[in-house]
Amino acid sequence: MSAPVVCCVAGMPGSGKSSLGRLLAARLPAALVDQDTATNPLMAQIARLAGAGDDLDHPELRGPVRRARYDCLIDVALDNVGIGSSVVLVAPFTSEVGAPDAWAELEGRFGVVPLRLVWVAVPAAVARDRRRRRNLPRDAAWAKASRTEADAPLPVVPHLLADGTADPTTEADRLAALLLA
Repeated sequence: MSAPVVCCVAGMPGSGKSSLGRLLAARLPAALVDQDTATNPLMAQIARLAGAGDDLDHPELRGPVRRARYDCLIDVALDNVGIGSSVVLVAPFTSEVGAPDAWAELEGRFGVVPLRLVWVAVPAAVARDRRRRRNLPRDAAWAKASRTEADAPLPVVPHLLADGTADPTTEADRLAALLLA
């Protein structure tokens, strides 16, 4: 890529965001900034201090804590864009994909650098089975909370759709070709 681009890889927990994001970053090439890697150790400590246990989506961690978590990701992405690198950001981006104003605010933070969304879609049963198999504390907390197990709705903002049940390598190749076109 001659000019940097930022690609947000989003989807429900267990959809395959991290796996696809890693492969996509290698193909673009781009820096990889995964919310789990970049912020989960700190979030786990904050969750314990807030009495949220292993639930990183606990109500006590929403609002200002969620905003700070995303600010960390975006600031790292902006540092990379500032040196001419493209970036793949991996996170749920739940608020941003569900509200055009929130997406526009995120786009505004990157100025003239194009921001693209890749939505990783899987049936809820597939995501649930993946979370069960990877057996992370945050997944157990997610399952215990009263969350709906319906398929996640598609984003209301422009996006490329990734099939989270397809071969991740094939999907990364397909999406990289679209992003580089």
